[in-house]
Amino acid sequence: MRGKLAEQEKATIYQYQLIQKITVREELLRSHICVIAILAIFLLLMYRVDGAIALGYGLLGTQIIHYFIIRLTLIRVDEPDYRRWGWRVMTPWIGYIPTANIQLELFRRLHRHLFWLGLCAIGVFYPWANEGTMISLIMCHLWLLVPRMLLIRRLRKAKRDGVLRITATDVSFYHR
Repeated sequence: MRGKLAEQEKATIYQYQLIQKITVREELLRSHICVIAILAIFLLLMYRVDGAIALGYGLLGTQIIHYFIIRLTLIRVDEPDYRRWGWRVMTPWIGYIPTANIQLELFRRLHRHLFWLGLCAIGVFYPWANEGTMISLIMCHLWLLVPRMLLIRRLRKAKRDGVLRITATDVSFYHR
């Protein structure tokens, strides 16, 4: 398929128009880090060494729970394209998030599942986990999801068939 695009019969061109660009403000980044710092201080003051261990369990455990829920939901909801998802450690997008464009409706559905199924999965550990670990698991779960839920809230009136692109500094919403 070489030559000019107008000469190609089966050429497909997707033209997306930028509808909204949401910049990640410095205040959000600072407050996001402050929340986890306050949680860490609370756990250390209340539970001492067990609090530090609980924070580690909370951060690691919620990442594992989120990973499995997203993978299982992608199998059920959409054709799984795992190359579009990856691990990021950039505030506020920490964890297993889309690294490529993703449909807004799919992003909404995945995070609705992630919120509720994550709480249920954490609830399963209730008989075996101590108080500090349960607090840490729930708070880390919410801490990781709040920026994504705020994004979904900002785009609640947007058309469902739009596309999101998440970067470290901004989130772009495109529509055909």
